[in-house]
Amino acid sequence: MFYTLKLGEELMNENMRRSGIDIIGDVPWGTHICQFYNSKEDLTEILVPYFKAGLENNEFCLWITAQPLEAEDAKEALRGAVSDFNDYLAKG
Repeated sequence: MFYTLKLGEELMNENMRRSGIDIIGDVPWGTHICQFYNSKEDLTEILVPYFKAGLENNEFCLWITAQPLEAEDAKEALRGAVSDFNDYLAKG
C-alpha cells in the first residue's frame, strides 16, 4: 500500500524524476512515500529499485537501516542490483 504526500502546489510544476518504483512511476522532487511491509523481502523489493534510481540520477542517497534489514544486507542487495555499487559507495 502506497501513500504519497506532496508538499505544496509548486511541486506539481517541478520536473518529474524516476522513483524506481514501477507502481508509482515518475514523481516530482520532494515527494514523500510511505510503505508498509511484512518482511525483509518486501522492504528490499521496494527500496533497492528506489535507491538504484537515485544513484543512477546522481542523487545523494542515505539509507538508515534497522531490523529486519541490517546495513550489510542492504549493501549486498544493492550490489546485486547496481553493477557499479562499490564505486558509488566509495564516493560516499
